[in-house]
Amino acid sequence: MKDFKPQKMVGWFDIQQLATTAIRAILSSIFGSYADKRETVASITKSEVYDDCGWDKELWLDYISDTGDGFNSTFTMAKLISSDQLAVQANDKEINLPRGKIAVFGGDLVYPTPTRQLYQDRFIGPLQAAAPRVEGGTEADMFVLPGNHDWYDGLTNFIKIFCRKHRIGSYRTRQDRSYFAIKLSHNTWLWAIDIQLESDIDKPQLDYFEFVASNNMKKGDKIILCTAEPSWIYNTSKRVDTTYINLEYFEKTCIVEKGFEQILTLAGDLHHYARYEEISESGKVRYKITSGGGGAFLHPTHNLPYKLNRMHDGDFELRKTFPDQKKSFKMAFGNLLFPIKNLSFGFFLAFIHLYLAWSIRISSSLDQDPGDILVQIRTMGLSDIHQVNERLINSFANSFSAVTVLLLFAFGFYKFCDSNSSKLRFVGVAGLIHGLLHIALMLFSLWAFTYISYNMLESLNLVSDITIIMSVVLFTVLIGGFVSGLLVGLYLIFCNLVLGIHDNEAFSSMKIEGHKNFLRMHLKDNKLTIYPIGLKKIARWKPELGSFITKDKLSPELIESPIVIDLD
Repeated sequence: MKDFKPQKMVGWFDIQQLATTAIRAILSSIFGSYADKRETVASITKSEVYDDCGWDKELWLDYISDTGDGFNSTFTMAKLISSDQLAVQANDKEINLPRGKIAVFGGDLVYPTPTRQLYQDRFIGPLQAAAPRVEGGTEADMFVLPGNHDWYDGLTNFIKIFCRKHRIGSYRTRQDRSYFAIKLSHNTWLWAIDIQLESDIDKPQLDYFEFVASNNMKKGDKIILCTAEPSWIYNTSKRVDTTYINLEYFEKTCIVEKGFEQILTLAGDLHHYARYEEISESGKVRYKITSGGGGAFLHPTHNLPYKLNRMHDGDFELRKTFPDQKKSFKMAFGNLLFPIKNLSFGFFLAFIHLYLAWSIRISSSLDQDPGDILVQIRTMGLSDIHQVNERLINSFANSFSAVTVLLLFAFGFYKFCDSNSSKLRFVGVAGLIHGLLHIALMLFSLWAFTYISYNMLESLNLVSDITIIMSVVLFTVLIGGFVSGLLVGLYLIFCNLVLGIHDNEAFSSMKIEGHKNFLRMHLKDNKLTIYPIGLKKIARWKPELGSFITKDKLSPELIESPIVIDLD
């Protein structure tokens, strides 16, 4: 398409991508505390309440989160939510669900960073292509909640794109702030709060919801609360997490103390479907649902806590996930293909191998006795492994640059360990062992590649310093990087399946496009019916005549039976 370029899934282990995202995250975290655009926007806009979004005895609305990754997955989900009638498989029958008059996008509209061009390429362009504006066609109101990736530029582009009331395809943007309140029926509201990067809720935002509560609502009204992160899960699963404290404060002061009833809490950020429920003594059921399947890579479900016991509003239990936990567990073994799916990371590790070899060789060459380490070890086979170890370790220890870089390398893998996602003590040791194994692998590879190169070249009568070095470099790039990448994959498998950590890294590395989901909700006759819609396999699209076509069949299905909430 002329106005955007379809993108592949984000390569989270691409070295350039890792560095760029890390820098943006750090800068936004630092400066976001000093220049909060929510306060600036609030000072120049009025407290607008959205009570004209089409309620007339019944209302259909969609909730979708974590879009804007690879084109195929984002465009597929955009096609589903924008279809006038969506045929969904429910057990042995097919049901048709009309398009929502309201579409709430729950956060992280674009990955990895919120530049204007990436918004265009990864979100706006695919959405416009999937749901073009047609004269006389159906349209929907669009409300957008920012996630942490939308905050990486301080919310600058988010405000420019989504807070100026214009059209994106057949969607109309309505909001002028990054948070909003929508009246869904005579007694039911949807509130969406902006928790920023540090889960902070600013004073103007609190004032806004105070205004909504005081001027537009009555005691006993029902609230669906949308937030960008499922902090109820992080509060239970992580060792240290402060995100729930601010959500708890908001729920208590702005909802409970006002006499409102919070019937449902929605979030994205985790790219799967997970439903928790709590049944009160009176028989009332409350739900907390994570639905982050709008297009980004899949997150696992097998490490989710079964119970949420530290919630101020009761104890919640996990009832349903998509994909199911057994399927999710098996998917983790896809990291056996880590070096293939993350080639640039393997080349980065190969570069570290080569730097180590160069540093050790330089250090040993400066020592007249015994001299060049490559000459020393190239004739030593497995029977001489003790001598090989001794000479490699001595040469390594005498190279200040090699020791410095590899200690930093080991420390980096130690810090890489997702120890905060485990209640186990000393789980960070796994990261340290991982780093030390890489050092051992690099030293072993230096000997193995030198020995193999020497014997191979000797049989061809091509032995020389230059040919041996060239051969070692070739082996290191082609084999050393691959084996090091495999070691990373094995580490992620072990940590994810045994220690229950590295959910993000273990699954972002695989770039799984399938198992997407969104929620289609229906308000009628004082009941809210939630249809959790899943799609196991996305379609592959190709451009043709100004549009996109596919030969793949889309088979959306109900993840579970519709969830019905009484609004009386």
